[in-house]
Amino acid sequence: MASKITFSIGGVHPADNKIARGRAIEVLPLPKTVYVSMAQHLGAPAKPLVAAGDSVRTGQVIAEPGGFISAFVHSPVTGTVKSIAPRKDLAGNLVTHIEIAVADEEVWAEGIDLTPGLVTELPSDVPAMLERIKANGVVGLGGATFPTHVKLNPGPNAHPECLILNGAECEPFLTSDFRIMVERPKEIVVGAAIMQKILGGCKCVIGIEENKPEAIEAMGKAVAELGYQGISVQPLKKRYPQGGEKQLIDAVMHRQVKSGALPISVGAVVQNVATSLAVYEAVQKNRPLITNTLTVTGDCLPVEKQHNYLFRIGVPLSFIAEYAGGIPEGAAKLVSGGPMMGRAIANIDACTVKGSSSILYLSEALTKRKPESNCIRCGKCADACPMGLEPFLLNRLYKAGDLGQLEDNAAQDCIECGCCLYSCPANIPLLDNIRQAKGQVMGVIRARAAAAKAAAEAAKNQ
Repeated sequence: MASKITFSIGGVHPADNKIARGRAIEVLPLPKTVYVSMAQHLGAPAKPLVAAGDSVRTGQVIAEPGGFISAFVHSPVTGTVKSIAPRKDLAGNLVTHIEIAVADEEVWAEGIDLTPGLVTELPSDVPAMLERIKANGVVGLGGATFPTHVKLNPGPNAHPECLILNGAECEPFLTSDFRIMVERPKEIVVGAAIMQKILGGCKCVIGIEENKPEAIEAMGKAVAELGYQGISVQPLKKRYPQGGEKQLIDAVMHRQVKSGALPISVGAVVQNVATSLAVYEAVQKNRPLITNTLTVTGDCLPVEKQHNYLFRIGVPLSFIAEYAGGIPEGAAKLVSGGPMMGRAIANIDACTVKGSSSILYLSEALTKRKPESNCIRCGKCADACPMGLEPFLLNRLYKAGDLGQLEDNAAQDCIECGCCLYSCPANIPLLDNIRQAKGQVMGVIRARAAAAKAAAEAAKNQ
């Protein structure tokens, strides 16, 4: 087994709190009604292909991509479409959802292989594999939900050298990736081999943090038994945010992605282990991405009430919370995702999407912010920033409203990991302010790009 490695700049070491790691994945039952979002992937929302009153089968396409960066959406249940209307997501924003009343008997769409047997022989037709990944609505399940078929087709001038599977799961509390690596390692490895073949046969490295020895062992055993060439397991030192795309590339390939550049610029393609499992199911079983695994966890939740669930998309979070035993009295905040990069759940009736990873209950002890004091210029935030930024400076520029200097000092490169906030002894809300600054700078950059494109079109038409 290779020696442990990590990324070179910044990072912090929050407590693991992997309380649910010993809880095997349970299949979550279905509610009477599901609500399927049309905006559960990066890019343009999907366009509904069904209407109220239509009968749908499990796995049937119910929405098509709304643009190049978009994805198909499938029915997670058998039932009847009740409505297509705006509904609040977990942040409270109105998003189009397809409401489906769940039938008593489940009937799957034709052509989907529901048999449990492992399929290890890889198809020879690369375009057909890509088409299956696209047709089955596979997106990145590490957080960004970028359409996977687009990421696996970087263009004729790209030269993929290394496919990196992200098994770091560096966020405290979350254990869903850990559980699938322990329980379904061979499917993940076959998915990796499929993506490796699509990318032209580059090597594949599966990066897993050292605090998951059972996953390292299970994945290593699967790699050895399946015998695909060029796939290896790489233990990583525990360090947050190891699961960040650029940090993982730094750790595994010892290369840095420049500001504004994509991972493929240094020969890397990064996919999450859950995405690899979804790729396996899409290509080898023709199963659409209608399920994922999430963790119900938190510091105020007894161990016996912590769970890892296999859920269908469209299930209300309130249904999951009630099924798991209810919201604990000591919960001061509900979070979707981890405590470092997750987002507060403003609407418990919001529904699961493809990228849902947790319902996290945090006590007041972990959420109450201490009084803010003046910056003491200690530089701890800069030392902790994995992107090499100077958060104290960006915070000052944000307060001054200096967008030009914010862009010059790369506010747009912030990955919103929260290391600056975690390390600040003055309790300054650095993450909140820099996130706002980043949004403003990105707006300027997009407006400039749109103006340049319009000018180029006008010049072309003269």
